[in-house]
Amino acid sequence: MPMMKKINWRLWAPVVVVTSLLSQALSADTMPLSNFNAEYAVYRAGKQHGTAKRYLISTDQGYQLGYSSDISWMIFSDKREETSDFILTDGRIQPLRYIMRRSGTGPNRYYELNLDPAAKVLSEGKKRQPKAVNWQDDWQDQISYQLQLALDLQAGKTEFHYNVLNRNGNSKLYHYKVVAEEMLPLPYGNVNTLRIARIEQNSDKQIYAWLAPELGYMLVRLWRGEDNVEQFDVQLHKLEWLTETE
Repeated sequence: MPMMKKINWRLWAPVVVVTSLLSQALSADTMPLSNFNAEYAVYRAGKQHGTAKRYLISTDQGYQLGYSSDISWMIFSDKREETSDFILTDGRIQPLRYIMRRSGTGPNRYYELNLDPAAKVLSEGKKRQPKAVNWQDDWQDQISYQLQLALDLQAGKTEFHYNVLNRNGNSKLYHYKVVAEEMLPLPYGNVNTLRIARIEQNSDKQIYAWLAPELGYMLVRLWRGEDNVEQFDVQLHKLEWLTETE
């Protein structure tokens, strides 16, 4: 893949997508998900410029998937935290609450979505203002859909469509497809992977994710570019499986 030839700071904002696709899936029907901590190195133009962490833990309500990143480049800095609280039923993730906090260069941001599947109400912000939209049973949030992708991948699917809410509660259809099987040399070690591409019509952006079946379909690498010029490359550094008591 080509290396970065120029710096475009606005393209650092989507680094939150690294959150993106991290997941671990066991049986989609009956077995619970396994708790984990994962650490990543964030590269740009072949040099490390930050770190990212992901976790999955069991809660009294269901599960929480979490993400954090700390990235810096010269005078630019970006720190993010995201959490998704959800339940798992028959292999389908039902998000209940999504929170995102961002600080660093530029304005600080806070976003919150609350989903009530019983009342079929979506609300946004700290004040939980109901949003005037028609309820959709297949909604996913900005990080829960990546865990759903891993579950679907383990179930044998090779093409995926998800109705994803953005941070303001507006939905967009995401389309992904398995495009290759590859052995990857990573800071974590050599891992057999499936490479998944995001499919977008008339888009100059490219997103590739590598998930490892031998690691429970964990995300082990994420690459994003624009016009085939690298913007960031996130690679697994450390993975720890947790017991429910940890």
